[in-house]
Amino acid sequence: MNRAERAAEYHKKGYNCAQAIVCAFCDKAGLDEETAFKVSEGLGLGVSDTYGTCGAVTGMALIMGMANSCGDVEAPVSKADTYKKVRELNDSFRKKNGSTICRELKGMDTGKVLRSCPGCIEDAAKILSEKLGE
Repeated sequence: MNRAERAAEYHKKGYNCAQAIVCAFCDKAGLDEETAFKVSEGLGLGVSDTYGTCGAVTGMALIMGMANSCGDVEAPVSKADTYKKVRELNDSFRKKNGSTICRELKGMDTGKVLRSCPGCIEDAAKILSEKLGE
């Protein structure tokens, strides 16, 4: 089972969009599944019902930060590189779907759905897999 399929299965089990991504990639972040599930719980529905940034997108950012960070709390020198990589993830997702905003993706104001939640999860998983060199 590839990561997109795994993320889809998590979503079908009731995980939110962020949890589906973060749990499917938890090994890349050095997290166990329960910790990944807990740390990403508040990110669904565009950061907990604000319909802001898509949960699948915030999940990608969380994993990339964990995977790319130097982890040096005294000299956090990896931030700029992580920001660049997350911007690239966001740009790829936006290019594919027209937005990274949950409200816009769901068509809440326009009635035109740009991408379903399962579609966003699939796209995010594929984009993140590629960016992580899988």
